[in-house]
Amino acid sequence: MFNNTWFWTTIIAATYTTISLSFLKFFNFIQWSPTKWIKKAFSFTSHHFIIQWVVLFIIVIIIFALLYIIVSFTASIPPSVTAILLGILIVFLVEWTIESNKTPINTIKSISIPFFVMIAIATRFITGTAVFMKKLSLENRK
Repeated sequence: MFNNTWFWTTIIAATYTTISLSFLKFFNFIQWSPTKWIKKAFSFTSHHFIIQWVVLFIIVIIIFALLYIIVSFTASIPPSVTAILLGILIVFLVEWTIESNKTPINTIKSISIPFFVMIAIATRFITGTAVFMKKLSLENRK
């Protein structure tokens, strides 16, 4: 399970996600700052913004690596279905935790569609690769 494919899939997905988040923030497609919670959680308020984005990148790598491992166990479910359900869940949780004063219904109403699309692409990439590699390893065992 821990091979070059796992490593490069998580790196590419994290790179795509981090760059996409910076574009979404720059063009005001999201109203929240992707590094805002890093400033609060790790007290990086006085550090350069590049360091804050690097920390976000590392955290996204860890999350995507765990997601790859978890999704590899869902090989019997089509990757598109798994990816869309995970995308909905991730977007809801991220938007709800960042804007913690909102109710779940208000969070659903205020979800950013470009953010959802970006997460859906990343989760589809991860689930597709994880399921394919799992099926490939199962075929090689036969």
